[in-house]
Amino acid sequence: MRRLGGGVSALALAWGLACLPDTTAQAAVQGMGQAVDDAAQTARDATAALNRASLAAAQAAVAAVEDAPAPVQPTSPTPEPAPVPAETPAPPVTPALVPAAAPAARRDINPYDRDIPMTVPLNFNSRVLGELPVVLTRDDRFIVESAGFKTLIDPLLTPEAQQELADRLQGVESFAPEEINDTGIQLDYDPEQLAVLVLRIDPTKRSVESLFRGGSPEEPGLAPENFSAYLNTNLSVQRRESTGDVQTPSVFLNGAIRFKRLVFEADVQGREDLFTGDYEVERRYARFVYDQPEDYRRWYLGDLEPEIRGRQGFSELGGVGVSRQRMRFDSFRNNVLAGGRQLVLQEASTVRVLRNGVFVREFRLDPGQYDLTNLPLETGSNDIQLEIQNDSGRAETVSYSAYLDAIELEPGDYEYGAYLGAVNNGVFGSPDYSEGKVAFTGFWRKAFENRPAVGVGLQASEDAQTVSGQSQLILKNGARVRLDAAVSNGDPGAGYAFALGFDHIVDLGDTYDSWTVVADYTSEDFATIGNPTAQNPTSWIFSGGYSHQFSQDWLANVSASYRMSRSDFIDDSYSINATSTYRFAPQWSAQLGLEYSDFGSTFGGFRSDGFGATFALIWQPRYDRRAEARYNTARNSGSVRFQQSTENRVGSYGYSLTSTYDDGPSTLTGQVDYVANRFDASLSHTTFGQNFSDITEEQVTTLRVGSSLSTTGGKVAVGRNIYDSFAIVYPHETIRDHSVIVGDSFQGGRYTGRSGLLGGAVANNLTAYVNQSVRYDVLDAPLGYNIGDGIARVRPTYKSGYAIEVGSAKFVSALGRLVGNAGRPVALMSGRIRPADDPTAAPELFFTNSVGRFAMQNLEPGKRYRVELFSTPALGFEFTVPADNEGLLDLQVVNVPLDVPED
Repeated sequence: MRRLGGGVSALALAWGLACLPDTTAQAAVQGMGQAVDDAAQTARDATAALNRASLAAAQAAVAAVEDAPAPVQPTSPTPEPAPVPAETPAPPVTPALVPAAAPAARRDINPYDRDIPMTVPLNFNSRVLGELPVVLTRDDRFIVESAGFKTLIDPLLTPEAQQELADRLQGVESFAPEEINDTGIQLDYDPEQLAVLVLRIDPTKRSVESLFRGGSPEEPGLAPENFSAYLNTNLSVQRRESTGDVQTPSVFLNGAIRFKRLVFEADVQGREDLFTGDYEVERRYARFVYDQPEDYRRWYLGDLEPEIRGRQGFSELGGVGVSRQRMRFDSFRNNVLAGGRQLVLQEASTVRVLRNGVFVREFRLDPGQYDLTNLPLETGSNDIQLEIQNDSGRAETVSYSAYLDAIELEPGDYEYGAYLGAVNNGVFGSPDYSEGKVAFTGFWRKAFENRPAVGVGLQASEDAQTVSGQSQLILKNGARVRLDAAVSNGDPGAGYAFALGFDHIVDLGDTYDSWTVVADYTSEDFATIGNPTAQNPTSWIFSGGYSHQFSQDWLANVSASYRMSRSDFIDDSYSINATSTYRFAPQWSAQLGLEYSDFGSTFGGFRSDGFGATFALIWQPRYDRRAEARYNTARNSGSVRFQQSTENRVGSYGYSLTSTYDDGPSTLTGQVDYVANRFDASLSHTTFGQNFSDITEEQVTTLRVGSSLSTTGGKVAVGRNIYDSFAIVYPHETIRDHSVIVGDSFQGGRYTGRSGLLGGAVANNLTAYVNQSVRYDVLDAPLGYNIGDGIARVRPTYKSGYAIEVGSAKFVSALGRLVGNAGRPVALMSGRIRPADDPTAAPELFFTNSVGRFAMQNLEPGKRYRVELFSTPALGFEFTVPADNEGLLDLQVVNVPLDVPED
């Protein structure tokens, strides 16, 4: 089970609570707006409070009091001095190295008469490199922690500069900025941004910087439970109006059982045979799947649906298989350049990047080294041109060419598949391997750097053996020539097949042109395991197409094909089509198509050819609502349709109305869909007729209901159909009477699932091997109850499950105001919190804002806690959380004997 309670950022939640005024809990919540106003009036100090206490300060303070005995404390939050040494817990502000001469006058970066440890951003060229601990001294200097700074700045430095900086800071825990000026790095502190700025890095010491950042995969989210299982059930029943008969309900079952990496999945259906009336139960598939994601490999055992490439034939097998495909396990892919290019600038310059004559991007760059490896490329050849304008007025142009392979493989990556088993002889129903014929099918493809990708394939059975290959050539103008070829041997004899294709896409900026031409030939005796008898009625197929985008609203395309027949029943056929779609209003589009076709069919006297036109009008006011009407003169057919689609959320409903006409026969269908918490359902009614006047001649009403039963992490829940992976999100026992909801968005009260009597809330739409978020909330949660982050980042494996617990035993949040002598607020004070009876427990951070307000979280009812302040002298106080507290504890005003200077 995954516990998600108390994991929320202490900084984010505590700051929100710390800004509440000093009243009761209920009034505190109602006064949030006033607190925000207070924070706004002290923007600089309030923002400073948002910075976490520096790691160095916390470690020093912890070490200072680690061995000191804890004194006996009163039962109320009465302050007293804490038994800690008198040293200041902040990092040393006097560096080991001799600093350079200080400037004559310093800016007022610290308005308080004491050192303030903070964690602030490190910025370079308007880019945040990360956060690091610093100390703002009482005399307006700033001291930087060495380790944190080196971690953030090293990626910007050459290896030689990194070593020089390491030597300079060796043995130095913290430093003043002037101490590293001789390394070529200049720093300053900006009190307005509350950030350390890297003003300059010597260009000769800067590392090569990538102009086009390809990004990197996100760190994997939470792993799923070891065991999970689910079963989807769909029930469908029909009634015919003409006979009044109600068909025996059809049942469709599919699901999976998973233990660690091994998954058993199956799909079974039972329905009444339309011809015999018998009720038949059929197995569509049943197989084991075992994944090795670190090697991008998947193993199969059982009913197989082999992957094929190129001119290979398809046939279902019963046996064993293996495949390797990186995209299945790692969807992250950069559109990268094969072979990097670097650019060195000696002075500040403006660089314009053009690809195939089209402007891509403009940069304003400092002197340094830059890498264009991740420049996004188009498929095929790319002519890259860099126009460089220096500040001195000198202009120059750099040009080079590169190409990107269109096969969906990273350069240097490869994929394969191999399957061996008995051939399925059946067409419908359960797989039938009774003939016992064994077949093998497999392929291997690889994408080379700076060379076209290639692929080979092999298929073999008793009846047919086929060898195939794939490759492509990238031309200078960005075009591509593709080749697929295969040879076979079988009972009909030796055969062969090949396809030669040409495609070209021209980027015109906001628009584009594209051409495609393909010539495909199949010999009469060409056979595959999917077509062992070599039934090849067509010899040549020639096809081509051209598309042009005039604007974002207007697209047109032309296509043509010609098929040469070797059959006695079918003549040669051809077709020419031209279509144009124009969006003349934000919600309205019109389509016009012209066609001339001769399908060459004389069998049965049926022909549907000649000249014709298609007219269509489309209305789409939003993504889930669409209406269209279309008519084709050549076939004398038309349709009218309106659809409102459902969403994967509770309470969503959809509906549609469709009418079709096909040169006589007509239909009219209406359907309503509804999505509930534990099921979804649809009801449809269809009428048929040989012409529109008799459209009610036959009527059929269909009802379908679908649901699922899932289990993982010791939890069981009923929900809607699960398509891959799922999560059961349930409440902790401290909020067992409250409902947990999950969803992509809770705006307007929307949610995907809700916990209740039938188990936790089910998130039914998780996808394997992709990082994604499970968002959750608690309805009517007690005031101040800490439910956690409200989001879990997960990375499911194939058909896996999660059990996510919302809330924890440590759910109480406390707030109050810390006041020193003379009633002055103790501002920007940091410290730590621990259970009073467990001094070895991991501490939580404590801090106050600019008016002394504080907030604490992850507190457990019935426990006593001690707060130790990082003050001089060191002070502390204790308090008890009442056992019956439901979420928010108001400590009101806590007094400590600390002298606070006047502002």
